[in-house]
Amino acid sequence: MTLPGIKPVVNPKEASFIDRSSFFRYFKAVLSVWGLITEESRMRKVFRIALIAGSVWASHPEVACGGNAEEPVPGKESGQAALLDSLSAASDSLAHTADSLKALVDSLLSRTGQEGKTAGKEEKAAGQESAEKSKNEEKNIWDGSFGLGGTLNRGNSRQSSLISTVEIERTSKKTRLISKASVTTTSSSKGKDANKGIFKTKFEFKGKKLIFYFSSLDVDYDRQAGIDLRVAPGLGLGVAVISSKRCRLELGFGANPITEYLHNQPNRTKGHYLSNLELKINLSAKTTLNQSITYKPRAGRLQEYLLNSHLSLTHKLTSNFNIKLNLESVYNSRPPENDPPIRRQDWLFYTTVAYSIW
Repeated sequence: MTLPGIKPVVNPKEASFIDRSSFFRYFKAVLSVWGLITEESRMRKVFRIALIAGSVWASHPEVACGGNAEEPVPGKESGQAALLDSLSAASDSLAHTADSLKALVDSLLSRTGQEGKTAGKEEKAAGQESAEKSKNEEKNIWDGSFGLGGTLNRGNSRQSSLISTVEIERTSKKTRLISKASVTTTSSSKGKDANKGIFKTKFEFKGKKLIFYFSSLDVDYDRQAGIDLRVAPGLGLGVAVISSKRCRLELGFGANPITEYLHNQPNRTKGHYLSNLELKINLSAKTTLNQSITYKPRAGRLQEYLLNSHLSLTHKLTSNFNIKLNLESVYNSRPPENDPPIRRQDWLFYTTVAYSIW
């Protein structure tokens, strides 16, 4: 082989010497590169030992080969010494290059470590922010309020009414729980007192896309209408027709058996179908409109049904107080028999001031 700056030799003995020198040169280069991944002090010691051993091998082959080398030729030793000096300079240059490469690698590793630390800090900050957001969302999944309203009449008639309401709602990613209750007590100087109450609860479990499953329980009583207690559990399937921050529209369909405990009459249980509509519109940041309509036709006799509706307009006064206008309607196509006859429909309009619990 031919080395830079050295003329090729023809003598076979010199050729073997050049081969040994070339091997020494490349061995030295390999050791220099090896220094990138080893301790520098240990590498230099090994390098120096290899340099001395290579010099002995190249300059005195008879020592390295057990005394079978050729006789020295005049002028050949000076040429070998010059060649060794050239190889030593080349090896030093390679060692210097290896040191430069090591410094560059250390710099890159240091920079990568700093970037890794920065990225780690950013990931940690993002994780903390996500945890705080989840915590705030967990706090905001509950919503509830209780309100009071009343009327007072004096003059030709003396009548007073007190209305109390409670509303609780819990919303998560997969479920929603809605519970509402209201009690109305009316007293009159003529002795015609009215006492009625409504309790409704509904649990929704979200399915695929806009589909959800629900179970419900409606409990109400109206002494003036001859209903001591009415219990109506329900089960069905619903769909969120519109679901956005501004507007939400849900439709539900299912079964709803109804048991009525009547005043001075036998109890009765009937099977009913169930269909309901829930509408919520955020008119502004402080005003919300809610509409609920429930239709319960009797199975096999669709002319007998219950139809309930509730319309409310809520305006937020402060962060905790709001004023609420309510209009309730209850229609029973087949009221209990009574003398005098019980009217089929009841209307109730009332205003409450509610306090938000959460």
